[in-house]
Amino acid sequence: MIELYILRHGRTVWNAAGKIQGSTDIELTEEGREGARAVGRAWKKLGLHFDAVYASPLKRAYETACLVSSYTGLEVQVDQRLRELCFGVLEGESVARINNAEADSKHGCFFSHPERYERPENGESLEELCQRAKSFLNELFEKYTNNERILIVAHGAMNKALMRVLKKTELKDFWAGALQKNCGVNIVQADGNTCRIIEEGKVYSMEDDLQA
Repeated sequence: MIELYILRHGRTVWNAAGKIQGSTDIELTEEGREGARAVGRAWKKLGLHFDAVYASPLKRAYETACLVSSYTGLEVQVDQRLRELCFGVLEGESVARINNAEADSKHGCFFSHPERYERPENGESLEELCQRAKSFLNELFEKYTNNERILIVAHGAMNKALMRVLKKTELKDFWAGALQKNCGVNIVQADGNTCRIIEEGKVYSMEDDLQA
């Protein structure tokens, strides 16, 4: 059994603009960086120990991981499997494009009916995303077997894919559970067969940072 802290990256320029990011490598805003620092400060005050830190190669996730875990002295290990879902030709468009089934029957059901979402041109399907998540988690469970605490910093859809693999749910339930905001964390105890959710969608505010 290991404990996973699955963190979403801080707020980015395209988050603020309401654009689809996917595999496009977008920078954090200063607000996003400060949000990541606040999480790190809160965890440091709590004396939270990690045994390893993993991050997506996209700079919004990697920088978040570096800022959050700087107090640990651990190297951030980049894993390509943790990159965000590739939206292909939809990247850079308004998020409304994947949130309006009436306007776009193939892609607008992304949040409402993920099981109906179709791979965009040059993009990935949600099942392909989940296969990457499963491959990463299986390797993690083989490597760590003794109550280690692992920090994983990735993205909104990728983190839901990780949770789906852990909970063994159907694709239609892909978005089940709490909405994970920027710098929100899911805390899960798992061993590949069983999964116990400790916290879902927790966001450390500046107030938490000061009180921790």
